[in-house]
Amino acid sequence: MLKTATNSVATRTRLTTMAMDAPIRLGTRSSADPNLAAFSLASPELPSVISGLPFAEQVRRALIRNRVGTSHSEAITGKLADGTPLNGHSHAHYLPTDEDHDGRIDHLTIYAPGGFDDADVEALRSLRTIFRSGGRPEVGLTLIELEGNGGFDGVSLFGEARRWRSVTPFSLPRFANRGGGKPARPRDLPEAQLCRELRSRGLPNPVTLLGTDGYVTNDGRIIPWSEFEVRRFNGTQGHGVAGFEIEFPEPVRGPIALGFGCHFGLGFFLPATSDVQKPRPGGSHIGDH
Repeated sequence: MLKTATNSVATRTRLTTMAMDAPIRLGTRSSADPNLAAFSLASPELPSVISGLPFAEQVRRALIRNRVGTSHSEAITGKLADGTPLNGHSHAHYLPTDEDHDGRIDHLTIYAPGGFDDADVEALRSLRTIFRSGGRPEVGLTLIELEGNGGFDGVSLFGEARRWRSVTPFSLPRFANRGGGKPARPRDLPEAQLCRELRSRGLPNPVTLLGTDGYVTNDGRIIPWSEFEVRRFNGTQGHGVAGFEIEFPEPVRGPIALGFGCHFGLGFFLPATSDVQKPRPGGSHIGDH
């Protein structure tokens, strides 16, 4: 049976293009350029949430193929034409989500604070199917939103909240230990690395950090962070994983994606507006770092 996202275009919680950091315009784009595309997924076997990173990379590759014959896209690739990685985070973030909390990815949002040019938009509109290896069924994608800053209103999946919760593991940019049995430097603890990433996005230090063990489905099943795929196709990966519930001193706007692989769905946080993802008891209260 073909499984599809359960929310229709009319009823799906709308996404808001709040800047992850200050938008940096790419090329000669105007303020009217779209910077967000949202897709619903359909397949007899939707991808598991643990496979969000490789699925996001497959989508990026498909968009690059769709751009063949046109000029190079910094927004889609995250690189200059000579292959040099871009600085900052104005290029595309590929964010798979499980909006019915059944452990399967049912939507994908591609968000580029710097905006998409006309050729990017054509590539996005042409995105229809992701083919998977190992005899697994293909995944169909239906474009349900293509928006720009201020282009729509309504309740936002990436809205404003004080509390945010990991829905994918935060992949540590640095080693949390020094090896040889030496204790971790305070600056390299997962909590400190998270706070450093937050500051780099212009976000305030949290007043509370609570560790979480994994992704919790709607039937109470916990998928440990250690089960998530965190190695990129090019062989690179972070230095361990962690999950958190963050409380800020005041509401902040999303989306929030931090750490290694944040452009491919790792380190992704959503507002903690329900009891679906519950933090572990205890935790640390974070002051200035």
